[in-house]
Amino acid sequence: MVKVTLLGAGSGFTQPLFTDILNVEGLDEGIIGLVDIDAKRLAINVRLMKRIVELMGKTKWEIEASTDRHKILPGTDYLISTIEVSGVNCVRYDNDIPLKYGIDQCIGDTIGPGGIMKCLRTLPPFLDILRDAKELCPSALIMNYTNPMSMMTLGAVRTTDQPFVGLCHSVQGNSRQIAQILGVPYEELEWQCGGINHMAWFTVLRWKGKDMLPALREAAARPEVIERFPIRTDLIRNLGYFSTESCGHFSEYVPYYRKRKDLLRLHCREGYLGGTGFYADNWPKWRKDTDIKRRKMADGELEIPLRRGHEYASDIIEAHVFDRKKVIYASVPNTGLIPNLPATGVVEVATLVDKRGYMPTYFGNLPEQCAALCRANMAVFELCVSGVLNKDRESVIHAMMMDPLSAAVCSLSEIRRMAEELFEAEKDYIPEWCRKPKISAKAAPVRPPATFFMKNVYASKVLKHIPLDGMSFPGTIRSLGLKMRRFMGSFCDRHKELELSGPATVFYGVRFRVPSRMKLAALLGYDGPVKAWLDGREVFFDPNGTNPARPDAARIPFEGKPGTHELLVALDSNGGKAWGIFLRFERTDVPAKDLKAGKPAAMPIIEGNEQPHFDGVALVSSMSARGESLPAGRRRRR
Repeated sequence: MVKVTLLGAGSGFTQPLFTDILNVEGLDEGIIGLVDIDAKRLAINVRLMKRIVELMGKTKWEIEASTDRHKILPGTDYLISTIEVSGVNCVRYDNDIPLKYGIDQCIGDTIGPGGIMKCLRTLPPFLDILRDAKELCPSALIMNYTNPMSMMTLGAVRTTDQPFVGLCHSVQGNSRQIAQILGVPYEELEWQCGGINHMAWFTVLRWKGKDMLPALREAAARPEVIERFPIRTDLIRNLGYFSTESCGHFSEYVPYYRKRKDLLRLHCREGYLGGTGFYADNWPKWRKDTDIKRRKMADGELEIPLRRGHEYASDIIEAHVFDRKKVIYASVPNTGLIPNLPATGVVEVATLVDKRGYMPTYFGNLPEQCAALCRANMAVFELCVSGVLNKDRESVIHAMMMDPLSAAVCSLSEIRRMAEELFEAEKDYIPEWCRKPKISAKAAPVRPPATFFMKNVYASKVLKHIPLDGMSFPGTIRSLGLKMRRFMGSFCDRHKELELSGPATVFYGVRFRVPSRMKLAALLGYDGPVKAWLDGREVFFDPNGTNPARPDAARIPFEGKPGTHELLVALDSNGGKAWGIFLRFERTDVPAKDLKAGKPAAMPIIEGNEQPHFDGVALVSSMSARGESLPAGRRRRR
């Protein structure tokens, strides 16, 4: 009797993975182990699995479930991990903080700032799981489905000697898409694929003995194929080969597609085709919808798909139990399998499975242009995983600095500042050693400015175009009819409206009360002509703008006198090319002794915004409204 244990059983993987396993011919009895730290989501999936076992007539299968993995791991033959650390609590941080620095992500769970932060949250507890598995189920074959796949696999194979593979559905899914593009039966298509997870390359395509790569290159010029695969058709036209993974995912792994707005418009589309903030905007809703769907399936209100899919977990179990040889594609250590990729890394190659376990196969060299892109990603994986294993936060920051997209957009110093913001925002979910930098006793004290952001800003509708060069003060926030709007952090984003507007003008405004005399500065970023007024007096004008908008591109110092003040900013839509402005403030005269002592500094009170303090720094952002960024000592545990 086999025992299959799933960690993260509250995930959407539970039903399809076990439906596949229960479809294996001859596998008529066993134990299903379900583990999840969320008792409510676990209970739903227990009910769902009981219904599936009943519907499929697999009544000899038993179900064990617990929020404590130590109760379920003993006796496990196959251990599958689909864990998600922090749920949806960090998804906005992963997206919004990098976006403030101009790093535009679609999904952000594989590489880049989002993928690195996910590794920081996920790999440390996963290493604890592997230590428990070594003690409680030392003979188990282990499979991981959790992203960032390459980093999770790299960390795992360096800490456990149990058989381990990282599994994804991109190779089998994309090979089917290629067959559709070529118009040939999938079962008749011969192919060879290798590289790294989410960036493997189809280097051989044959149908009835004919080389189909030329046909795929020709198809990549067809408009309907370009619209369906805007990134991957560009890759095969320019690099000669078609890669795995969705266009939205792939666009984040290279420096070519997301560093400028014109490139985003040219190469990316909405959703999985490259939409800005696609996962951050949708993941919370998807999670709720998935819970509702599973509850309905468990209650018999919704039909349960019972056919076998093409995830590899059931193939592995079938091959190992019955010695039915299977070929899967898996992330494994690069033991010379792809010679022109680092031997210290992990690669994704064809892997034979039978009663002996996992046997990765030799692939050979990748085309050098493809290998170069893989090596750039593998450098990030190496630095991040080494940072986690060695508790070295500098190595993690260096991983962000080596990220191809981040490096295409930001300077080293900007990436370091972004990393520190991410560490602070997510400090409840990352290891203690990564939360704060080590401070040398001999180091000179650093005196940072006291900064504060807005979550609500007054904004106008998109108005008829008015040239800014001759514009005098147009009026107050109230006389112009500006309405309070919520934006993400310091980025006041209007790009969807402005792209459709053509030539236009939009106003932003902030009203704030200064409790006592202080020195302040407005920090402004913009991607079109911009002009600013403070209390009706013109204080800044740039007739050009930058592309893309950069945070803190302009610094506007002013004396804050006691009383209420108003800052008004006019942005020219730049013919529809502008997206919005970055706007934040800093107080520049906070005494160094107060900062060092963590004494709260007096700050202006911005109308429509909260104003908590920590170490002299106000941490107000769009996330504070959701209780996700509170000062130390007042932070709520989730």
